[in-house]
Amino acid sequence: MRYPVRKIIFTLIALAAGIGLGLLIGWYVWPVTYTESAPTRMRQDWKDEAVWLAAQAFAYDRDLEAAQARLRPLGSEDLGPLVLDRAEKAIAQNLSKQQIVHLVRLAAALGARSTHTDPYLSP
Repeated sequence: MRYPVRKIIFTLIALAAGIGLGLLIGWYVWPVTYTESAPTRMRQDWKDEAVWLAAQAFAYDRDLEAAQARLRPLGSEDLGPLVLDRAEKAIAQNLSKQQIVHLVRLAAALGARSTHTDPYLSP
């Protein structure tokens, strides 16, 4: 009866050592690093941040072509609804009026407007 118990204990120790070694190698020795990933694969909060940054740049330079170039990598064919959606989220999140105005103006420049965002277009 001693032999099977030793075999089980040895197997459990070997299994634990294998898992530990695998984690050590995978996390510290050769961790996975993602480089040059497409912007379409970003988390939604990072996409929202990219839209906000594009709107902020548009508020500064009023260059619609540059704003479109900044937004195109996010993977949307129609950029107006993308920005309008972010503007409506900003209103729902009760963000600052300045942030909302920048988003709404960029959305309007891209041809997207809604009844929720129109009040922010007036000066």
